Amino acid sequence: MIEDSDEEASPPEPRKPRGRPLGLAAIAAVVAILALGLAAWTTWHLQRTLAATDAARKQDAAAVAGLQQQLAASNQRSDAGDQRIATLEQRLDDLRNAQRGIENRTANLETAFSNLSGQQQSGHDTLLLNDAEMLLRAAQQRYDLFHDTAGALKAYSQAIEVLAQVQNPAFAPVRASAAIERSALAAAAPPSRQASLDKLSKLRSQLPSWPLANSARPSADTAKPGFWSRLAHSFGSIVKVTRDDGDGTPPADARFARQALALDLAQAQEALLGFDDETYRAALHRADAMLAAQFDAGDAEVKEARAEIAGMLSQRGPGPAPRLGGALARLESLRANQAPLDAPASATSSEGVRP
Repeated sequence: MIEDSDEEASPPEPRKPRGRPLGLAAIAAVVAILALGLAAWTTWHLQRTLAATDAARKQDAAAVAGLQQQLAASNQRSDAGDQRIATLEQRLDDLRNAQRGIENRTANLETAFSNLSGQQQSGHDTLLLNDAEMLLRAAQQRYDLFHDTAGALKAYSQAIEVLAQVQNPAFAPVRASAAIERSALAAAAPPSRQASLDKLSKLRSQLPSWPLANSARPSADTAKPGFWSRLAHSFGSIVKVTRDDGDGTPPADARFARQALALDLAQAQEALLGFDDETYRAALHRADAMLAAQFDAGDAEVKEARAEIAGMLSQRGPGPAPRLGGALARLESLRANQAPLDAPASATSSEGVRP
């Protein structure tokens, strides 16, 4: 019984391990190794990340320090720029003040220059108006005293050119009046006198060669008179009185035909120079009548001379005398009215020039 109790009191024998628990242990060991490796890798990666973060932090700190230095330098430059701007603003204020002074001086100079220009223009117009007045008066006097139409036309043309240079528009009507008077004078002007004077000079030079009429020529077969007859004829021809009724009839004695014709041509030339148209035409009519009565009408030179005289007589005479002096009177009136206005202007301009 005791043995049975001992057998019952002894522990049971352990069972033999099976094959499956060994595999679990191996798996557990591998998992543990993997866990250790993962922990090691995680630690290494964390350390590396921390190191990179420290390096980045240091770089950021260095960058921040650089930025702070740059900011400080920028602040210094900004302060220096502010000082320079303040200096420039002060200089700009000085320049503005100087510019204002220059503008004031320029305005004063422009005012003085305009006053001087006005005085110069007034003086220039005064000289031109003096010339125009002198030319208009000379034209009127030449026509009224000497009937010199060509000289009066030339003086009017010069006066119109002078009035065109006057800058004051108040004298424009004077120029228009002068142009009207010049047109009227040109319409009344006779033809050119120089051509007629040349023709008269040519006729006077050709006069000795013109043959007389056949009745006035001495006959070739006439007997030579004796001494006493010639003496009586000479004493009888010393004094000879004839009457001229002014009708242009040529003298009866053909011996004086050349002298009378020469005198008529000379009188026509003198009347033409003296602007006496009536005397000029009367002398030409007497010369033509003399040629017709006392000279050979069939001679070519006599025909040409009569044609020249007829051509001069056919030329128109001077037209009706124009009324001159209106432009001169208007010019004198305008200058008289503007004379009181020029004095205050000149006084004002002289005061503006004073410093």
